[in-house]
Amino acid sequence: MGVNKTVEVLEKEIVAFFKKESDVTKKDFLENALGRFKINNIYDSKEFIIKEYSCTYFRDYDLKFKTEASNFIQIAFFLNDKVLKDRINNQVNEYLPYHNYIYYTEEDADVDIYFKKDVEYRNLDIYVAEDYFHHLVNTSNEFVKKFILLINQKKSSSLFENGIPVNSQMMSALAEIKRYPKKGIAKDYYVKSRIMTLLQLIFEEEENRKSIIGDKKHHTVKEQEIEKIHDIKDFINKNLHEFYTIENLSALFEINDFKIKKGFKELFNMGVFEYSTKMRMKYAQNILKTTKLSIKEIAYKIGYGSPSSFSVAFKKECFVSPNVYREKRKLASTDIVSAPV
Repeated sequence: MGVNKTVEVLEKEIVAFFKKESDVTKKDFLENALGRFKINNIYDSKEFIIKEYSCTYFRDYDLKFKTEASNFIQIAFFLNDKVLKDRINNQVNEYLPYHNYIYYTEEDADVDIYFKKDVEYRNLDIYVAEDYFHHLVNTSNEFVKKFILLINQKKSSSLFENGIPVNSQMMSALAEIKRYPKKGIAKDYYVKSRIMTLLQLIFEEEENRKSIIGDKKHHTVKEQEIEKIHDIKDFINKNLHEFYTIENLSALFEINDFKIKKGFKELFNMGVFEYSTKMRMKYAQNILKTTKLSIKEIAYKIGYGSPSSFSVAFKKECFVSPNVYREKRKLASTDIVSAPV
């Protein structure tokens, strides 16, 4: 069998693995010459299917496939440290680290997903039956109405194109769903209540975003400056492993450093350094909860020159040391996964 044929067979094996029916009694694992793949089947009912995915490719890889018919809307929580990109019917999409996306993909769509070598991609997906989705959201809302209209026409659609940041409350709700011990009708009601909580938090985040950028007439910074400051905020979120001075950001985004300071404080009610520290510590909290990395490794991973400087910053922000935080959070997650790259 030639090399190309071998790759084709391996790819079909991966696609088949991720398409297989849920079995909530076990976790599924696959490893072949292309990478390692894991599914945690959390919940399965007529209204919802909940799965947690993990995959690591051994080389840069472009996974191609066609979608099948689906009556489910996907509420996807991307828990990666890196941006994931795909192309659906020639439309390029970007999924930011620790962001939520709600979308529907039409039948027979051509999908290309671009995976980077040795990066662990993790996501937890809640599949909601189309009919039931109408009971969960306010269909009188204009942008929700547009989203549902496209779904009814069996066309691909996304509710929040830029995604919604996954906050600590959302992470807690996801962890609670994973570790809920009971079965039967008690679990049905519990899972539904947690999904409602997640949707509430998602829409609250969207409303907060709108309140920040929607009423621009109350801002003293100009519209083009607002856009650049939001770009700076996104840049910080994507580069938490690096420290950037105001001067660095000013040069990168071609905006006066005074305008960065003033605009950031006005838009987000905190300074650039305060915001980047908060995001970096939130990132560190997640690493502490979900990996076995040492404090030294975590410090270097998020850009600190020494474990002691990281520990001081962490304690100042979180009121406990990294080690104490990890001990207290051991019960907050059902699994310790391998360290993200």
